[in-house]
Amino acid sequence: MKINTFDIDNRINVAYCEIPDLMEHSDSGCIGMRYLTANVRSDSRRREIFTTNLLIRDVFGDGSHLCHYPNGAPYLENVAPPTPVISLSHCRDMAALAYANEPVGIDVEEMAERIMRVRERVQNADEQRHTGSSIVLNTIAWTAKEALFKAIPEEGVDFARDLAIDMSTTKANAIVNEFTATAFGRRYKLVSRLLDDRVLTVAFKL
Repeated sequence: MKINTFDIDNRINVAYCEIPDLMEHSDSGCIGMRYLTANVRSDSRRREIFTTNLLIRDVFGDGSHLCHYPNGAPYLENVAPPTPVISLSHCRDMAALAYANEPVGIDVEEMAERIMRVRERVQNADEQRHTGSSIVLNTIAWTAKEALFKAIPEEGVDFARDLAIDMSTTKANAIVNEFTATAFGRRYKLVSRLLDDRVLTVAFKL
């Protein structure tokens, strides 16, 4: 399983990999991870869990253990201090991880027509004027909102009202877009990357 990595501003680390169609492993670490998926009926969900845990193990070592708070946010156990803050995301065929010594959010999504069905629910009027009918820009906006939501402490967030992203400098044909957002009076930086037919976006506080 090939894992790709990059960092942002020497502050945020990102790792991502394809989710294979078939995973056959026999080492003890993977046997333990098979136990995590024993009661999961969906094959796609099993592959997501399996790949995410392999990604965690590859980045943080064999003893690292992925846990979740009651609200679903992920955290690590059995990692040498200082334990990083992590954020996870996956789409149909990719798993992604961001980690740092500060709150961070990540989201990865396929560019597809279905993204247009949620634009009016998650984007404000200014954002919609910029994203228009572009599937690329609308996917960037969606992943930006999701990543930003993961980076903030608030819950019960209205994406259109509470999370405002400045799309004025984003371009559909750019491999990397850097832009800013505001949430509850705080400013954040967002970095989006086009990965073939997917968009990966990371959010962190300015």
